[in-house]
Amino acid sequence: MTRLAELAAQLGLTLEGDAELRVGGVASLEDAGEDDLVFVRSEQFVPALLASRARAVVAPVGIDVGGRSALRSPDAGRDFYRAVRVLVPTPAPKPGVHPSAVVDPSADVHPTASIGPTCVVGPRVQVGARSVLYPGAVLYDGVRVGDDCELGARCVVAAASVLGDRVFLQPGVVVGGQGFGLTGDEEGGLVRAHDVGRVRIGDDVEIGANSTIDRGTLSDTVIGAGTKIDNHVQIAHNCVLGEHCIVVAQTGIGGSTHLGDRVVLMAQSGIAGHLVLGEGAFVGAQAGVHKDIAAGERVFGTPQRPNKDWAREMAALTHLPELLRRVRALEREDE
Repeated sequence: MTRLAELAAQLGLTLEGDAELRVGGVASLEDAGEDDLVFVRSEQFVPALLASRARAVVAPVGIDVGGRSALRSPDAGRDFYRAVRVLVPTPAPKPGVHPSAVVDPSADVHPTASIGPTCVVGPRVQVGARSVLYPGAVLYDGVRVGDDCELGARCVVAAASVLGDRVFLQPGVVVGGQGFGLTGDEEGGLVRAHDVGRVRIGDDVEIGANSTIDRGTLSDTVIGAGTKIDNHVQIAHNCVLGEHCIVVAQTGIGGSTHLGDRVVLMAQSGIAGHLVLGEGAFVGAQAGVHKDIAAGERVFGTPQRPNKDWAREMAALTHLPELLRRVRALEREDE
């Protein structure tokens, strides 16, 4: 149990209420017990808070918390999850190499790193300080993993790829697989291109479960620092993603596409190859992008349309049944 005053000091937040109140866990408003910490983002959630058993809450300044002790925050969601890390810390795996793991003698594994059961660490691999490989992770020849990384179960990192510090790969991620580059052979069939590029991933990148990032054909595929990639995302060979991009689930990015910093691709969007999406561009869910997008531009739909045009067209579609009835009526009058 942690005193609320201690938690407020750790997080740098202002405390209103009982400084001696102790919290031992976190919960949703509906499930919270008396010793749990909860949060509200806005007035919309106040009725649920007032019905909750929780005695402590992270809340924006000015929101009525019904007499509860409050940690006041300009961003309640962010600071609540900072509190979660304090109250419910993730257990750190023990450093060392599990007896069932296979580590090549030429690999350089930091003494504070943790190599889990059935992992394979290939020749000339480097694994940085405090990095963790969960069961079944595989690092091919020449891969470099920075400090404080986490590679989930059955991740595969190939093609001498380079991971920066604090990179988090969820289970099943494949980095450095062969790209889908094909050329014709003498007999009219197809043969795969011989890729020689790598994947370079910057610091503080997170990649969701079962996502895949293909190696470059000649130059490297690059994922910029701070970029967050959701589950089931495909990033093809030679793509370059800028810093702090967001790529949401089931999105596919065609080869040699370049994204500027802070680009957002919503779920199930499809980006054709050899395109440029400028800094701060936004692509709506299920949009099909077939041409470049300017910096800051927002597009929706398939084929892509500027935000205002797409919204106008979608609104017009709601009038289509009535327009069809009127056209049919006019046609009958002409008969």
